[in-house]
This record gives sequence, C-alpha cells and structure tokens, in this order.
Amino acid sequence: MGKAALQWTDDMLAQLGKEKDAVLAERWGTSAKTVNLKRNALGIAAFGHFQWTKEAVAMLGKEPDAEVARQLGISKASVVAKRTEFGIASLTGAASGAFDWTDEAVALLGTASDAKVAEQLGLSRLTVYNARMARGIAAAKKATAKE
Repeated sequence: MGKAALQWTDDMLAQLGKEKDAVLAERWGTSAKTVNLKRNALGIAAFGHFQWTKEAVAMLGKEPDAEVARQLGISKASVVAKRTEFGIASLTGAASGAFDWTDEAVALLGTASDAKVAEQLGLSRLTVYNARMARGIAAAKKATAKE
C-alpha cells in the first residue's frame, strides 16, 4: 500500500510560502511536490517569488526604476522587465539616454547573437538580452561548423 496522506496542521499551512518547498518537505518527511501542490492549491506564492499587485504595477513609470525596486524589495531588472511588459515608459526616459526600441530595432532581436545585435545598435549585450527576454524572443540559433 502507499504512504499515508500527509495530515496538514494549521501551523504547517501557515509556513507555506515562507520557506522553500523542499526545505518544508524535508522537515515534514514528505516530497517537495506534495508541498508544492498544497501551496498552489491554496494560491500561495512560492518563497522568494514577488507577486505583482495592482498597487505595485501602479508605481511603474511614476518613480525611477531603482526607487521602485528599493520600495518593493526586488531587483531593478524585475521592475524594468515588468514596466516593459506593460509598455510603460521609464520615468527618466530620453533624459537618461534610454534607447528607443523602434520596430526595426525590435525586428533584429533574435536574428543574430545578442552581442552582434548590440554592436549593430550601439548598445550593451545585456541591454539587448533584456529587451529580447522582455519580448519573449528566442535567442538566435548557433551557426553550425559548415556555415
């Protein structure tokens, strides 16, 4: 016969999302999958995962990205990615020398290595990588030895 079902206590439920699933699973003598399924069933975010609320999204573009990141306790890159996802302009915008991602520039993303596209556009490889990731564009396929 299989293992007896885990008996969830109020204390156990209160710990979900406060530590990694694997840590809790080891403590309780069960699998991380069991903990993960229970946490998800209760709509509790994974430990360390930032949940974007309407209030947090409303901050985007109203203050510098670094300040929003500091206030929310997350990375500036997370703020930039979410702001870009929603098409919200940076507060500093052109004043900071931000790159204007025209349709032509976006069309280059994923057509060659990020380094090559960065060189073409006069940007850093990281800027191109972040722009490609924010738009869900796959990296360019590596060239084979024959090419």
